[in-house]
Amino acid sequence: MNKSIRNMLVFGTILLMLTACATPTPQPTAIPTQIIEITSTPIVIVVTATPMPATATVEMPTETIEIPTATNEPATNTPMPAKTYAPAESGAYNAEGSPIKSESSIIITSIKATGSGQAQIFWTANGNFSNGFRLYYSSYIKNPVYGGEKSEYVIAGSETRSAYISGTPGTMYYYRFCNLDGASCSFYSNTYTYTFTGPTPTP
Repeated sequence: MNKSIRNMLVFGTILLMLTACATPTPQPTAIPTQIIEITSTPIVIVVTATPMPATATVEMPTETIEIPTATNEPATNTPMPAKTYAPAESGAYNAEGSPIKSESSIIITSIKATGSGQAQIFWTANGNFSNGFRLYYSSYIKNPVYGGEKSEYVIAGSETRSAYISGTPGTMYYYRFCNLDGASCSFYSNTYTYTFTGPTPTP
């Protein structure tokens, strides 16, 4: 019995020692709850949408384009034929017999024999001939002119288109009209040659 009491005392002593030596575990401290109040004015952020530029995808053609290459060939310089001057109306010439541009014209069309040393001359005319006509002629001057050899016929009347002329039988003459304008000829007609016939021989 004494042994049992002694064992109990020993056990109790050990238990007290263990209890005294044990470090008490600290209890967690409660964290007080804070209430945060927002007193500042809230910032409003406005987001505006900016349209993005449209993008297009350009597809290049897949076919091959051939670019012609220039060849350095010598230039051919073919001279153009010279333009020949043609008067607006046939039958307008200068004193030397070259054609000129004129709205008027005189053309000797024919000369017909009417007898020995006699003939009739015919012409056409286009324009205003208020001063009538002047017919100049010569047996040796190919282009008889006004102010030169005074061999002429004065033909009054702007509507006249034929006249009688005379000359030495067997002699050739050069005839041409002048459009007399004051103291000069504005133009001349074509030059016409004619040889007068002689009397018909009696058999």
